[in-house]
Order: sequence, then structure tokens, then C-alpha cells
Amino acid sequence: MAKILLVDDVYTARSMIERVLRHVGRYDVQSVGSGPEALKAATVAPPDVIVLDISMAGLDGVGTLRELRAAGVSCPVVAYTARAERAAGEFVAQGFSAYVSKNGNLSGLLTTIRELIGR
Repeated sequence: MAKILLVDDVYTARSMIERVLRHVGRYDVQSVGSGPEALKAATVAPPDVIVLDISMAGLDGVGTLRELRAAGVSCPVVAYTARAERAAGEFVAQGFSAYVSKNGNLSGLLTTIRELIGR
């Protein structure tokens, strides 16, 4: 079973996404609420893919990605954000494996995770 690390500072969003990933995707999901928690979780038990919110208090998603890579975490990382003002290409150029918009429909996220894990 593939392991996903879900990082989002909004508990209700994180909880809902986690339930969907566990039930529909049948993934082993660990969820955390901050960049520092993500760094600790990913280095202790490396996941197969990380779903990372961009707009978080403190260490944001872009900074978290930099810290993860500096710590040697090499799994795919999905930029998962409602910030539509940035183009998907910007996230990929910053080192993310993919970008998925938070639009209330999780099918795009599930499809992206399946594609990344299948690589």
C-alpha cells in the first residue's frame, strides 16, 4: 500500500482529504499541519508521495519543499493549493512534481497521485 504524507495547516481540509485518500484511494495516509512537522515525518518514515499545501503559516509549501530536498527527501511532491494566481508551470519550475488546484473536487488529486506513484 502506497504511503502519502498530507500537509495542510487547515485541520478540516486535512481531515476531509485524508478520509477520501484512505477510503477512495486506499492509501496509507499520514497527515500533519505544518512544514516543520512534514520535514520530521518525511525524514523518519519516507512516503511515496507528499501532498503539500502552499499557503501555510510559518514555513510555507515552497520553503517546506526546499527543506525536504535539502534533507534528502526525494519522493514526488504535489503542490496542492487554492492560489490560482500562479501558473502550474511555476510550481514545477520550483521543484514540485505536479500542481493540483484545491477546487473541492478531489478527483484531480487522486489522478495525480496515481500517476506519480505509478512512475
